[in-house]
Formats: sequence, C-alpha cells, structure tokens
Amino acid sequence: MSPTRHQDLKQTGWRLVLLWAMTAGTLATAAAAGLGLVVGGDQSAMSAAAGGGAVVVLSGLTLLLVDLAERHVPQLSIAAFFLGFLLKVAAFLLAFSVPEPPSWAEPAWAVCTGVAVLVIWQIAQVRAFARMRLTVVPQQD
Repeated sequence: MSPTRHQDLKQTGWRLVLLWAMTAGTLATAAAAGLGLVVGGDQSAMSAAAGGGAVVVLSGLTLLLVDLAERHVPQLSIAAFFLGFLLKVAAFLLAFSVPEPPSWAEPAWAVCTGVAVLVIWQIAQVRAFARMRLTVVPQQD
C-alpha cells in the first residue's frame, strides 16, 4: 500500500468500517422487513425493521464513538470501543426488559432479524477493518 493511501486510510479512522457495516446492516434489515411483509404481513415487516433497526442504530453509535475517539484521543479508542459495547448491551437489556411488547410486535421476527443483522454487521465490520490493514493499537508517528 502506498504511503499516501495508508495515510488516507489512517485519517479516516473507523469511518470506512462504519460505512461498510452500516450498509450491510441496513440492507439486511430491509431484506428481512421485505420478507416479513411477503410472508407475514405488516406486523412482521415492522417487527423485523424494529429488530434490525435497533442493531444498526446501536452498533452504528458504537462505531461512531470509536471513530471520534480515534480522531481526537487515539490512545482511548480501545476504551471507547469497550464503553460503546457496554452501553449497547445495556440498551438491549433495557429493550428486552419491557414487560409487554407493543401489540403490533412479533417477537420472533424482531429477535431473528436482530440476530441475523448482528452477525452480518460483525462480518462486514471485520472485513472492512481487514481491508484497511491498520493496527488496532495507535502508533506514534
């Protein structure tokens, strides 16, 4: 990789990873909602969109936090990733602790879509990061 290309990737931080994962997660959510609409109707589609959308939003916020940390305080980017992960898990636990789901929600569609989108998100994130060929620990220039 040429020095300028490497420097460009380094300056974009985690933004490329965020864009790849966001695209993959959004497409997977849209596909599941479309399948839900065809197979089970409006409520299935809305449930799939809610489950996948929650994963996309919370995971996107985590990567955005890491991207901001990488730009402003690179030595804290790993800590920011860990903090974002803990906040994401806490948000999911709060969402699942709701005593009764809304009347339109079909939990099977929401949970299955959420899990599928999470797996697809992780695959896209790892692939995008691997393509960048950067180290995880920031190095002093």
